[in-house]
Amino acid sequence: MSKDLHVLCAHLDDFEISCNGYIFKHHKQYENIYIHVATNNDHKEPITIENLENLYNILKEETKIHYKQHDFHSTRLRNEMDDLKDSIYTSIDFKRNFDILSHDSNDLHTDHQVCYEIMAGLLKLSDRFVTYYSPSSLNFEPNYFIELTEEQWNFKNETIQKYDIKKDQSYTKVGYYLNEHWNIGMAYVMENCAKYKSEYYDIYKIKKWTTNGED
Repeated sequence: MSKDLHVLCAHLDDFEISCNGYIFKHHKQYENIYIHVATNNDHKEPITIENLENLYNILKEETKIHYKQHDFHSTRLRNEMDDLKDSIYTSIDFKRNFDILSHDSNDLHTDHQVCYEIMAGLLKLSDRFVTYYSPSSLNFEPNYFIELTEEQWNFKNETIQKYDIKKDQSYTKVGYYLNEHWNIGMAYVMENCAKYKSEYYDIYKIKKWTTNGED
């Protein structure tokens, strides 16, 4: 079935931080994967483009990955919400079946909140609506765990580290982000889902899931 996936990230590094697991597992189900990034950063954008090209080369499938930069302003999305919504909605082909992957509703970052609210307007129209964990998530309770291979985990790790351009941005360092983020996720996994034995995970929350014969 011809189907698209629309991923909305507030910032250029959000995709690498939170979305790789879903893409690795489900990319074969999509003809097109659209990576929408709400805000721009001239220093980081070349890194994002390089990371997406490397991801595409790893997948080696017919799925096309499209990068869509919407060029709005970090920390100001609440004021620009209507324009961002129009920009995203006009880039979606509503004649095609599509799924949504977005920030979660419980998030302390206002840019992330805005992105969720915009995509939530597509909940009834989408086949699947899935949200992802981020470092600013609040009381995130995942119900979908995607195990990563060591190779996939290392790829995720490497793509995040590339954003540490000045080597002093602790939020992108493995010692902070991956450990802090992963400890929270793994604590939940160990407490609630002991059957998962892999050392590496990405965690998500399913809000809507229509299978149409797919996993």
